[in-house]
Amino acid sequence: MKYTVTIDVEEEGLFSGIYSTDDSSAFNVYQLDRLDQLFMELSVRPTLLVSYQVANKKDVLEKLRSLKKRWNAEVGAHLHHWNTPPIVVNTITPPAPSELLSSDLLEAKTRSLMSVLQESGLEATSFRMGRFNLGPKMFQILEQVGIKVDSSVTPMRREYGGANHLWAPTDPYFPDPLDPTKTGSSDVLEVPVTILPVLKGIDNHLKLFPKSAVTPRAAIEWLAINLGSISPQPAWVNLGVAKAGVMLHKSRGGDCVTIFFHSSELAPTLNPLNPTEEAVSRFIKRLSLFIQWLMNRYNAECHTLSELYPLYKFQGAASKNGSTC
Repeated sequence: MKYTVTIDVEEEGLFSGIYSTDDSSAFNVYQLDRLDQLFMELSVRPTLLVSYQVANKKDVLEKLRSLKKRWNAEVGAHLHHWNTPPIVVNTITPPAPSELLSSDLLEAKTRSLMSVLQESGLEATSFRMGRFNLGPKMFQILEQVGIKVDSSVTPMRREYGGANHLWAPTDPYFPDPLDPTKTGSSDVLEVPVTILPVLKGIDNHLKLFPKSAVTPRAAIEWLAINLGSISPQPAWVNLGVAKAGVMLHKSRGGDCVTIFFHSSELAPTLNPLNPTEEAVSRFIKRLSLFIQWLMNRYNAECHTLSELYPLYKFQGAASKNGSTC
């Protein structure tokens, strides 16, 4: 089994419900130091997915360079399309769903983020969309700008503005560019955040509900999120639930666990999941125990997002040739 630890490294303020287009502080990035003992002892090499409001600050970038070297980490791109230049004023309540923006504007914003990282010596080949707001338009831009691995799909979830990932695969796959929640012929590897249906096939049953006029879409989403899915994410659930999610994933042939959290979850008061110092400490302990369990039970190996690309590319090529890996 493989696992990858992905961290959205981003500015303050997002969990206040305010999506300002102005420059924002990013002091929470320094809290990443709290993971140093865990990562060094367990040889965890995370993927740090960095937003523009972090990448445009020299002092914060210096800290990231230091951590990248110390942890042998990967730095990827994390697009917050509401405050990454070019900024265009519109009448849509921020953050505007990405599919409502023009392809030219989305591409310009993506290249702006990629450029500021590259200028700092941190060339990104992995990516995550802000608020997981990835649809066909945004996915096709990734193919154009040199991204090899995306991790924006959240199975069993429908994201703000209509990015519908409810029925997406739960293990890494190469998508259909016109529908990144389905397998296809893209050369970009999709590594979804690990969330899976509690019962195999429940997603297919939920698909039938929209055909009924008496079942509102919001009810379907609530069922999928709260009753129909399990998330082996130490940031979201207790250790027992996280372990149960992995065991279920493995029993269905799952090969990769994608762990996700925000840099702000390491800073008390900045994220509702961990409002106190004690809550942050409990999360770090839970994350450590979860990774140790993955390694001991499944001999799980840590990979950065981009390191997964050749593994699945080779696996796909071997399958086409009738071979086994």
